[in-house]
Amino acid sequence: MPNFSTIINMSTELSTEFYQKKYFIIADHIRAICFIIGDGVLPSAKGRGYILRRLIRRSLSASLNLKIELCSEYFTELVDSVIKIYSGIYNEIGQNKEIIVKTLIEETTKYQKAVEVGQKEWAKILGKNV
Repeated sequence: MPNFSTIINMSTELSTEFYQKKYFIIADHIRAICFIIGDGVLPSAKGRGYILRRLIRRSLSASLNLKIELCSEYFTELVDSVIKIYSGIYNEIGQNKEIIVKTLIEETTKYQKAVEVGQKEWAKILGKNV
């Protein structure tokens, strides 16, 4: 089984801080995300789609903790790293690259909105209790 060094190295290059565990989370989750979307699963609130959404959001959270800018180039490079490692074993990820990247970008937008709403709620709670 190939190691994740290619994916981890790509993530490390885009970060200003080093947190070993976060890189492994990103590498492991992006691999799973590519395979799941390659199988035709899309994020949703139920079943496999919910698992996919949780994997994406945990990967996004780890990326943000490392101060990595969440942009289309970042996702494209991560997905390219996975495709480079696994394309000979699992062709569907290469064939579905655009769908994988598009799904990651859409979920990032949703995640960022959810975080923003949560931060506003925390500000309200902390403002009232101070």
